[in-house]
Amino acid sequence: MLVQAIGALAIVVSIGALIVNINQFNMQQKTNAAQLLDQQRQATLSEYFDDMSVLVLQYNLTTSTQASVRAIAVARTDTAVRDLDGARKGTLIRYLWEAGLIIRPHPVVNLSGANLDGAIFSGSNLFQIALSHLSLSGADFAAAGLLGADLSHSDLSGANLSGADLTCYAETNNSRIAVCADLSGADLIGAYLIDTNLSGADLSGADLSGADLQGAKYNLKLMQVENVLGIRVTEEPTQWPPGFNAKAAGAICLDC
Repeated sequence: MLVQAIGALAIVVSIGALIVNINQFNMQQKTNAAQLLDQQRQATLSEYFDDMSVLVLQYNLTTSTQASVRAIAVARTDTAVRDLDGARKGTLIRYLWEAGLIIRPHPVVNLSGANLDGAIFSGSNLFQIALSHLSLSGADFAAAGLLGADLSHSDLSGANLSGADLTCYAETNNSRIAVCADLSGADLIGAYLIDTNLSGADLSGADLSGADLQGAKYNLKLMQVENVLGIRVTEEPTQWPPGFNAKAAGAICLDC
């Protein structure tokens, strides 16, 4: 009986060790797969930068009026963002903005239709960036500088815009004409707009169902203000969807 008990115990121990080994193998496989995917994404981003550098330096993309050159840039961008994670999508878009390729009102690279879901832009300064007609679901714009940004007709459902600055931007230091943030027609269902500065912003036609606007700032009259760039601008009143009660939603009126 003792021999049988020892034999049975040995079998149990062997099975337990086998299960542990299988679990460790599976975990290692998942780790390897994740590392490989990360390397592939980084390679995609690096190749994209190389391709765009050629278009900028050799084909003068920033000033080119050739439709073919711009079409190549759009195709490269659409292909790249599909394979990137949120952090790298944010890096790619910041590169385009810094290169002056996606500045409103006439962006060189038209991103319309690109999938930027989950892109991370938190803390970035993206004045007058053109991000209209895009999929930005779950994107992170927390504390981002979005003065004069164009986010019209984009899907921002579940996006985090808490603490973002969506006020107005003057095109030159001597200009009194303000270009205000455009969120008209945007899908902001469930978006986080906590403490967001929306003074002068256009949210007409936007869907704010379930959006959190606690502490968001807005104005009802023309306002002469100095924006974060130290530029004196005139802000139009914040435009809300018809019938929307910003105060009841927790937003704060700056000039009431």
